[in-house]
Amino acid sequence: MPKKQSEWPQRNEIVLGTVTRVNPFSAFVSLDEYGKKEGMIHISEVAGRWVKDIRDFVKPNQTVIVKVLNVDKEKGHITLSLKKVGRHDASEKLKEFKREQKAEKMLANLAKEYKLSMEEAYKEVGFKLIDAFGEMFKGFQAALTQPGYDFLIKNGLPSKWTDAVKAVAQKQMEVKEVTLKEIIELKCLKPDGIDIIRSVLKKTKEQYGIDIKYISAPKYSVTLKTKDAKNGERRLREISEDIINSIKSLGGEGTLAAG
Repeated sequence: MPKKQSEWPQRNEIVLGTVTRVNPFSAFVSLDEYGKKEGMIHISEVAGRWVKDIRDFVKPNQTVIVKVLNVDKEKGHITLSLKKVGRHDASEKLKEFKREQKAEKMLANLAKEYKLSMEEAYKEVGFKLIDAFGEMFKGFQAALTQPGYDFLIKNGLPSKWTDAVKAVAQKQMEVKEVTLKEIIELKCLKPDGIDIIRSVLKKTKEQYGIDIKYISAPKYSVTLKTKDAKNGERRLREISEDIINSIKSLGGEGTLAAG
């Protein structure tokens, strides 16, 4: 079960739990992310309308997404609300939980390879990924890119563990390829201006392995496919500027266009 670094949830936090028991005027929920700490939903916080029978809304063993209303650490009381969780918040929380389940499996593989207990793996790696990216899953995902890898190093994760995170992610995560596009405007009023533009574009396509298409005078699209969006954007801009500079050096004009 994915863990939170804090032992207690925060007020107004959206959390996931399992209903353990239901009374006539309340339901008790085990907070799966917080060491099974138990919170209580009063019948008034079940729905935005009058509730005749609380069992129409919650049942034992049911998974629920609730909002934390109050936390009293001294008394060990956590009050929760079901009705104050919107559809969007519930959907996002469920997605986050599923991502963290995948991340915990990757952490378990890392722990197995380095002969660590899960507690040790969380301490050495898991909680550091959460600190850096907000989610452990995003930390594994980021390690696949050079900027993300460097960010982990700068945030204090030793290179040994950063390399381990990257290796596990490479085995178990498929980075989706994205298509980036830049629009440039090219003109050359010389008698052989069209041939000059064609020659520059052909040379660029062969040099960088990218796709360049004519849209309508004077616009051309420069398209790059990559699994590293951040670096890809910078590379695409550099290629586009290289095309423009080449055209200008041959007596033409070129600019970056918006869309």
